[in-house]
Amino acid sequence: MTLHDVNEARHHLMQTEMAYWRENNLFSGHWWFILIINLLFLVVFIMVIDRSRYTMSAFCLLLSFCLVAFVNEIGNYFGYWSYPYQFIGFLESFNAVDFMTIPVVYALTYQYFTKWKAYLIALLLVSALIGFVGMPIFVHFNFYDLHHWSPFSSFVLLFIIGVVIKSMCYFIESRDTILR
Repeated sequence: MTLHDVNEARHHLMQTEMAYWRENNLFSGHWWFILIINLLFLVVFIMVIDRSRYTMSAFCLLLSFCLVAFVNEIGNYFGYWSYPYQFIGFLESFNAVDFMTIPVVYALTYQYFTKWKAYLIALLLVSALIGFVGMPIFVHFNFYDLHHWSPFSSFVLLFIIGVVIKSMCYFIESRDTILR
């Protein structure tokens, strides 16, 4: 197999995925749900953001979005899960029903639970709620297809991502007097 063969296969896959997205996703009920739920979470975040910690909360949201998008890329690439319905067919980071919901939940958890102990307890609850309740609901309604993944795996991964987010935000905030 040559690089040319790989590029040809990739091009064919891209064309097939875009045709599937246009014919089965775009403006479907699932597509509208993905749009509305993510916009609602973003609006809630904007409404409840702590104005005195605006920069740090916004940074936390951006960091959360990037980490969740990165993990979604990896999981999707290696076939742990897939998304039958996608918001934007050519941007993997915007494929998931949760592309903005989970980052908003992380950012609000960070905002409301500033002490590590309280944050970890809240993170355990949030990770359990998303992993054991939210994800199975989204699987049931065909927003996710799990291939080699489980709710427990999601719970663990969500918790680890949350710890990484808190650690990175804490590191940045503790060293930058402008953000305080």
